Amino acid sequence: MFWKRLMILWVILYSLAFTAKEIHIDSLRNQISHYNDFAEYKTSMQLISDFLADGRASHHERYTAFLLKAMIYKKLFNYDQTLHNLDLALQEGMKSNRKEMVQQEIKAEKSFVYFDLQQFEKAKQFMKELEATGYQYLSAKQRVFLYTQEGYFLMKDKEYDEAEKSLDHAIQIAKKFYLQDLPIVYGKKIELYNETNDTEKRDEMYREGLKIAQKFGNLKYEFYLHEIMKNVFRKNQDYHKAFEFQQICDSVFFLYNSNSNSSKIELLEQQMKDREYEYKMKEKRNEQFFFVILSGLLIFLILIFIKLYLVNKQKRILIEDENRRILHEIEILTNSASKKDGSKTDLASFNLTERQREIIELVKQGKNNRQIAELLFISENTVKYHLKVIYNILNINQRTEL
Repeated sequence: MFWKRLMILWVILYSLAFTAKEIHIDSLRNQISHYNDFAEYKTSMQLISDFLADGRASHHERYTAFLLKAMIYKKLFNYDQTLHNLDLALQEGMKSNRKEMVQQEIKAEKSFVYFDLQQFEKAKQFMKELEATGYQYLSAKQRVFLYTQEGYFLMKDKEYDEAEKSLDHAIQIAKKFYLQDLPIVYGKKIELYNETNDTEKRDEMYREGLKIAQKFGNLKYEFYLHEIMKNVFRKNQDYHKAFEFQQICDSVFFLYNSNSNSSKIELLEQQMKDREYEYKMKEKRNEQFFFVILSGLLIFLILIFIKLYLVNKQKRILIEDENRRILHEIEILTNSASKKDGSKTDLASFNLTERQREIIELVKQGKNNRQIAELLFISENTVKYHLKVIYNILNINQRTEL
């Protein structure tokens, strides 16, 4: 009878603790989203590290935390760490009871990473595996980006009708669930209609995308659409129009930076609310703790788990040491990203040839070596040689620094 009552009480307490954690992971996700909007990545990383160091999270909660961390690294363009944390998320997620969902989500996110890295074959492989599942467990947002990528690949293969179908599918989903992300799909449609010489539809997609971006106040998407049009006109050798859109891009970029600075006051207010919330959560945890302490029936179980507690404590110390190292890296990355946003190297101070300046401009536009060679009517090896010389002149080591 005693053991029966003891087990019932333990189940009740475990359920309360589990519910509290579920609330906490939802709150963590919301806080991370907020801080990321203000580029406060160090604060986001600290919150995630504290959550992982707690040691009480379930496998699925740890999966979510590592996934959030991967998204932060992706925003900082550190794709190696992005993929590493996606692998850590996969390890935790496969220990939960949501294995199929976890596998699909990780494959989708890796597909997006390899697409950004222009490693298109890897991105296609993940997309092919996901297509076989019918995207059963993927969110609407992930399906929007997958169909957008699919449309882009079909366009590159000159399968324009199929490309349009995929992009239309992405638009249908976005209109229903993520209207604010429609400009991304419209951007690919602009490129598609430019390829098919349908300038009327091309310009219509630009206007529609811009209208939505302005409706949601998303300057990043506005900049994206202007830049797509700039590249389209440059490809068409309409340099007058390309210059006009370059000026628009510059003005939107300036406005985006101004808005980011003016939002600091809102961030401080949110931080105060967050601290108040954390204080309330701490009080609630303390009440639960004292309730457990005062429950004499649990003393026996506490004694049994002392040894396990000591082991977990040692693990937490190791995790905290690792987190401090990671936070140091994030601080360096954040400072580096801030420098990239806030200042530009004056190329005029370097002894660069006209050809080298042309190559630098094309690299900034995201062109690969083959594309640069085609645009400048030179060989790919010549492009590689020029890049090597440019790196030496500018005292840099890799393409991302350029």
